[in-house]
Amino acid sequence: MIEIYKYYAKCNQEINAQLLKLIEGHAFDVYDFQVEGYYKSIGEILNHYYVADLIWLNSFRTIKEYSVYKHPVFERTPNYGEQLFHNFTDLKESRLKLDSIIVELADEIETEDLNMTVTRITRQGEKLKKIFWKLLLHMFNHQTHHRGQISQILDTLKIENDFSNMLRH
Repeated sequence: MIEIYKYYAKCNQEINAQLLKLIEGHAFDVYDFQVEGYYKSIGEILNHYYVADLIWLNSFRTIKEYSVYKHPVFERTPNYGEQLFHNFTDLKESRLKLDSIIVELADEIETEDLNMTVTRITRQGEKLKKIFWKLLLHMFNHQTHHRGQISQILDTLKIENDFSNMLRH
């Protein structure tokens, strides 16, 4: 099962990098293009799943203090809904760094870690206890879900893309 998470980490890293390169390569501001929906722009979606990833990664500390937690990004856990990035450049740099940290984490996870229980306090103050392997899968699936939303926006803008699948290697 460890190989699955290593694969997902690498795929998400590659797909996110390609997505960011596509967004960066357009003459008009695709990042801030306003749309209908819960998230009003690609920038809001990218910010959301960055924040969610960071929250989940921090919660994984409850099972083990992996070496990735030495990175400065873990000095503060943002709140859900917090807008960390107000421009594409800052988001891009942070996303690429976080994706490399996720790959590092996947390389460090051991088989016996996967069945450990992660504890986290939810936004509503509830104590959430879930099995680590399920939360890892959720984190990767969450990224895929939101890239699907971004793909829909890009389709609307007639920008060719394919960022919703995990068939890479």
